[in-house]
Amino acid sequence: MTRSARFGLALLFAVAWPAASAAAAQVSGIRHWTAPDHTRVVLDLEGDYQFTIGTRQSPERVVIDLAGAQFDCGTENRPVDDDILARIRCNRLRRGAQVVLDLKDAYTFKYFALDAIPNKKPRRLVVDVFPSQRGESPAEAVAETPPAPPGDAPPPLGREVVVVIDAGHGGEDPGAIHRGEREKTITLDIARRLERVIDAMPGYRAVLTRSGDYYVPLARRRELADKAKGDLLVSIHCNSAPNRNAGGIELYYLSTQGASSRRAAALADLENRADLVGGIHPAAGDEEFRLVVNRQLGVAIERSRLVAESLRAAAYRDPQLRSSRRLKRAGLAVCKMVSMPSVLVEVGFFTNRNDFQLLASPEGRQSYADWLARGIDDYFREHAATLFDPLFARRDKLIYKVRPGDNLTRIANKFDVSVEDLVRANRLEKANHLGVGDLLLVVSETEQPVVHRVQKGENLTLIAKRYGVSVDSLLQANRLRSRDVIRPGQELVILPQGGKGD
Repeated sequence: MTRSARFGLALLFAVAWPAASAAAAQVSGIRHWTAPDHTRVVLDLEGDYQFTIGTRQSPERVVIDLAGAQFDCGTENRPVDDDILARIRCNRLRRGAQVVLDLKDAYTFKYFALDAIPNKKPRRLVVDVFPSQRGESPAEAVAETPPAPPGDAPPPLGREVVVVIDAGHGGEDPGAIHRGEREKTITLDIARRLERVIDAMPGYRAVLTRSGDYYVPLARRRELADKAKGDLLVSIHCNSAPNRNAGGIELYYLSTQGASSRRAAALADLENRADLVGGIHPAAGDEEFRLVVNRQLGVAIERSRLVAESLRAAAYRDPQLRSSRRLKRAGLAVCKMVSMPSVLVEVGFFTNRNDFQLLASPEGRQSYADWLARGIDDYFREHAATLFDPLFARRDKLIYKVRPGDNLTRIANKFDVSVEDLVRANRLEKANHLGVGDLLLVVSETEQPVVHRVQKGENLTLIAKRYGVSVDSLLQANRLRSRDVIRPGQELVILPQGGKGD
């Protein structure tokens, strides 16, 4: 589609923005941030005004006209010189103020208005400019970093584990501010430190949702986590409270049990993003898709709880850190994931003296990063089998409706999959009676490690002998130490001899 078809020859959007007073319109500030996939420009606006926003060609530019407005921030050109935007120009016109965004290449743009935040921020007009041919952005390129080549040694957990690290806030959104420290800066520093620690751990790889001071929409953060094929999303934030005695770490995971409107909104958001469940048969209808989403959502929330438990336990073992007495659940947008467990971590309180000392110092932020890495490793060490759950496999999926005479063995043979995968993907017991008309999720088969549930009286030597593998391979695949004691009910990954897993 040509730009003229998209925008018209001189497309203008006229917007009236009523003000609380009849004060003269002013542009009090102009700021910009460069993100990997777009450039954001923010105008601070005061008084009573209207604006129009549109496009011009030869050269390419976005033009914002503010009727009757004046500049209270200077009219000098503001160089940007990133991949999208060359500069920002300010023109005084007889009819008001004009802001021009000079573009370097083909583009698209979006804009939205924000109300004032009393005593904090004025009204704002936000313009996001994107390349019209959106190739792979730097952030996406990081997310697509390929796994280790076949010649490398197998990872300790049987396959590479991808941890997506989300630094809260950024760009126009500074988060909490206390004594000159901004939440967006602290969360990014902790995220970068955690990335370095994770990348140094054998078998792990870290991916950041943002690598600089720019804002990433919450939905985009989830998209980046999915594009990275993450096994876990950790979103890092800082806390504050009127009670200065409130302190320590707070750990949140997703709740869908709030008000009915919140639950409906969460499920609608999840169900509209089919890419999360990966490869589902395109002929599946609403009922079938809801089955997959609901099944994955329930398991993802339970996994998220287990991650939060591991992080809390690790915090209790660190003398510098304090954990909350209980885990918390909320309808947090960034945690609305069905493809992986996700937790939001409030690492400390700006308003607490001890916490602030940790948050404001490089040493303290490193302590938070080290703690998060330990807790993450503890979770995957304890629950390595979840890495091979067919319900979350990035493989083709289809929905099968049970027919008269069907049983699990017959269905497994029909689709050339294992009964075990059918049982795990559908959370069934093998003895379950299948009712005619029941819907089963069938995941296409690939060579997968076996998952063994430890029985009473078993030990590693007996299990290794049963599957024809070495005790050392069991220790390595499950991140166990030779002195560790296995217990009944624990799940162990059994890799094919010499295999690397999925």
